[in-house]
Amino acid sequence: MPSDHLYFHLEESDGSITLWYKGGGNEKVKHRPYFYTFPDEEKKVSGYIEKERAKVKIMGMEKELIKFYFIDDKSRKKAAKKVEKPLDIDIPSWIQFCVDREIIPFSYLDKDLKVLDTSGGLDDLTKIFFCGLVYSEDGFPIEGKSPVIAIAYAIDDGPVEVISSEDSDDSVVIKEFLDVVRKYDPDAIVGYGHDADEIRHMRARAGMYAMKLSLGRDGSEPEETGRFFRGTILVENKIKGRANLDLFPIAWRDFPQLPERTWYELADELGISRPKALMKFRVADAWKRDRDGTLDYLKDKLNVLREISMKLLDHQVELSKLTLRPIHKLIRSPVGEIVESYIIREAKKAEWVFLPKEPRREGGYIGGYVWLRSPGLYENVGYLDFASMYPSIMAYHNISFETVDPSNGFCSELEEISAEGISVKVCKDVRGLIPILVAKLVEERSKIKSRMKELREDDPEYKRLDALQKAVKVITNAMYGYMGWSNALLMNVSAAKLTSALGRYYIKVVRDQAEKKGLMVVYIDTDGIQLTKGTEEIYISLIDEINEKLPLRIELEYIAEKALYLAKKKYAHLVDGRLIAKGFEFIRRDYPDIVKEAQKRIVEMVLQGKDLDEIKEVVNEYRRKLMNREVEKEDLIIMETIGKELDKFERRTKGYYVAKWLLEKKGIEVHRGQVLRMLVIKGSGSVNERARPAEFFDLEDVDINYYLKLFDQVMERTLSALKEVGVSERKVGGLEEWL
Repeated sequence: MPSDHLYFHLEESDGSITLWYKGGGNEKVKHRPYFYTFPDEEKKVSGYIEKERAKVKIMGMEKELIKFYFIDDKSRKKAAKKVEKPLDIDIPSWIQFCVDREIIPFSYLDKDLKVLDTSGGLDDLTKIFFCGLVYSEDGFPIEGKSPVIAIAYAIDDGPVEVISSEDSDDSVVIKEFLDVVRKYDPDAIVGYGHDADEIRHMRARAGMYAMKLSLGRDGSEPEETGRFFRGTILVENKIKGRANLDLFPIAWRDFPQLPERTWYELADELGISRPKALMKFRVADAWKRDRDGTLDYLKDKLNVLREISMKLLDHQVELSKLTLRPIHKLIRSPVGEIVESYIIREAKKAEWVFLPKEPRREGGYIGGYVWLRSPGLYENVGYLDFASMYPSIMAYHNISFETVDPSNGFCSELEEISAEGISVKVCKDVRGLIPILVAKLVEERSKIKSRMKELREDDPEYKRLDALQKAVKVITNAMYGYMGWSNALLMNVSAAKLTSALGRYYIKVVRDQAEKKGLMVVYIDTDGIQLTKGTEEIYISLIDEINEKLPLRIELEYIAEKALYLAKKKYAHLVDGRLIAKGFEFIRRDYPDIVKEAQKRIVEMVLQGKDLDEIKEVVNEYRRKLMNREVEKEDLIIMETIGKELDKFERRTKGYYVAKWLLEKKGIEVHRGQVLRMLVIKGSGSVNERARPAEFFDLEDVDINYYLKLFDQVMERTLSALKEVGVSERKVGGLEEWL
């Protein structure tokens, strides 16, 4: 097969799609986007270049429609406005192209764009990894004014090189970096948060020097775009002919447990050793004091980013292949869109078309069952994972978009299924699309795992298959959530409600079975059941019984040596010396590090069986450091993401006052989705009114009494809860007397 025909990147233009191959070869292919109408709306359509009659399926029911082709997507959308129900209009033109031709990312294509082999991956591409330092005295870089003083880069697994500036003239840094890009001509550019940081600042500084940030294969500059997702704006720079792989969107989507989704939090989560992070407001001082040390830090950071990419991107490649979404689009897509792409791909094989999305006004529905026996400390807690529960339920009960409350005439035999107060009619004689897909995915994953058992873990093929089985698992488990997603093309809230209700019912059945075996169920949440008074063998025996008798697939995730439960959704496990926690302040971003670190240490000590005197000493030591200001301002920073414009704040939070101060005092406009780092300073007014951007204030400015009070509140709340579960002796009078 021709090695230069490995397809990895796609770009749209009017009336055509450009496919990019490894090494820079490309092919511009004409594409006629289309939509369908019912016959009675045929005369409303104008501006098309061709039409034809087509027998297709709407929610599984065969219909005869009119298919209209257009010269480009602009013409298609314009014509669709005159039609009441333009079908397939919500499927983007590039998805139509990929699905119709079955163009699979990271596959080798022949001259007719037929797939020859699908074994390609990122290892086959030339990649440049990079990160940079943007200089500003106050740590609040401003586009066009703040120089990019250094860039570290590496080509594939090669050595890390650094380009730096002797002064604030960064024209040499930018020029040398562009020379490197031209010399190595990478297929992919990989970094962390560079879309909103390094690239944005480099482009602004290049413009100041009358230069172009010509990162595109045709010499073009990046084209910035973005989307609002989960409270932040994910910026994207489209780079002509290259896959721009910013790892930050992956962290934001797939690691919600990380308070800030920073590169160093993600490194810690993945078990990658790293240097201490250099905050933006420390760059200027570090650069003046120890330039060589700062450059060494930048090299170390780049090596960490490269390790992160090795752990994350193979999985993204396999998701890209499953869904046909090019990887630069996939890493910036919410899970709902990823699942939808897979469903569209498979549904089109069955000749489905999709009605246009309509405004959804359905209310929410009850999710998973959450139950806690009682707060306390427990030993040898088995965590049974229900990750495949919902797919198993949907497959067993034939729950799908078209089979739940089906259209008249779709099926001839209906069954009423009831659970937890929910009662819904479901087809019995027609198999639904979702059950078909779930069965296919489960079988595929089983085959992949069987092949993996025949390979060594250090075999490259083992690594590829492991990434593939994880991708299959993600798609499978997300089917249920997709049905209840308000933006889904195939939304069916009744189907989602029924699946959720059956999940609650079966979890209670599992609890009853566990208790019949003499086990004690401690905690139940949507994604699993936690129990004690058993051994690994007993837990596995229970799992085998459940998997045989019930339509569930559960696994033993781990056994915690110690487990602490304070309330529903607030617990901590000690597993092989590692802390796994949910609901505590130390995994939130709206508490300062000094408070989070102290609380985390206390919880760890409790799980390690430390005595009361040792815990007292730790709390005392943290409080003493805080009271004597033996901390850095990083230890006191509170984070808040701005979710709306200033004039739309109903409640004036700390973030509101910080954004207002930045605008009024520094002329800096805070955008929606921006993360603010804040300190509470001394002065008059409420706590929120005294919040200020950390970049412009120092340790001596802070109101240490506020932080002491916050520390005392969290410690007292934590220690009081610990007393209630028998960790500490009974005391009265609050934290002061306890100490």
